[in-house]
Amino acid sequence: MEFPRKTIVVAGTKPVRLSVIDVGPTDAANPSRGTMVCIHGAGGQAEQWKYQIETFSRHYRVIAPDLRGHGQSDRPDSSYALEEFLWDFTQILEQLQVGAPFVLMAHSFGGPIALTFAAAQPQRLSKLVLIATAPEMHLNRFYELLLKLPLPLRLIERLKPVLMPNFFAPLFVLQRVLSGTLFPWRGWGLLPSVSTPTLIIGGQFDFLVPVPVLQRTRADLPNARFELIRYARHLPQLERPDAVNRQIEGFIERRRSWRGEEDDEQGEDGR
Repeated sequence: MEFPRKTIVVAGTKPVRLSVIDVGPTDAANPSRGTMVCIHGAGGQAEQWKYQIETFSRHYRVIAPDLRGHGQSDRPDSSYALEEFLWDFTQILEQLQVGAPFVLMAHSFGGPIALTFAAAQPQRLSKLVLIATAPEMHLNRFYELLLKLPLPLRLIERLKPVLMPNFFAPLFVLQRVLSGTLFPWRGWGLLPSVSTPTLIIGGQFDFLVPVPVLQRTRADLPNARFELIRYARHLPQLERPDAVNRQIEGFIERRRSWRGEEDDEQGEDGR
C-alpha cells in the first residue's frame, strides 16, 4: 500500500528535501482525533510504520517522515548529528502546521530525537511512545565491525543488499548516524525532565535494546509504563503489529467499560 506523501524543504546552507507521509481523516463526518508523528530508526524508512499508519489514520492524522539520508529523502553530505535531525523535525512540524499537542512515536534511533524534543518542549506533546529504543544503544557487533572496516565504501555498498537487506540508507549515512551520533549518545540525564505520559514497548528477543535496559528506562521516566511484546525482536511494530497496535490504542485512548468506568489497558505483560 502506498501512502500520500508531501515534500518538505528544510532550510540551511544547502536545502534538504524530506519525503513525508501525511494521511488521515478528511471527511467532516469523521473528524480527526488528533495528530500522531512517527520517527523511524537508523537505516529505516517511514513505511516501517505501515501497520500503524493503516490502523490509526482512520481516526488520526498520521505523519511519518523519511529522515534525511533515508528512504525517499535527500542524502546530503552532512554530519548527521542529532541537532540536524532535530532541526528537520521542527521544520516538518512547522511546515505541516502541527499545532495542538500530538502523540509522538519513535523507534530505535528515533528515540534520541523524541526524548530530546520531549525534554525541551513537553507542552507540544500529549503522549510519547518509545519502541525498541533507550537512552543508550549499541548495534550488533558484526554490523559495528563491518561499518568500521577499512574497506572502500563502494565495495561494501555492493554487498549491502546481501549483508544488510533491511537498511534503507547508504553506508556513509549509516556510518555517520551510528558511529558519530547514536553510539556515543547517552540520554539518561534527560529522562527526569520528560514529564509526558510515556509508553515503552520492547521486543522479547531484542538484543540491541534488551529488556533490562528498557526496565531501567521506565524506572527513570517519571510517568511511564512498559509493555513487552513476546516473540518480537527489534522491529515489533512490523513483526507483531496487532499486539503493538493494541498497546498503543489502549495507551492513547482510555476506553470505558460496560460499567461506565475508565479502564486502563493491560497488555501481554502489563505493568
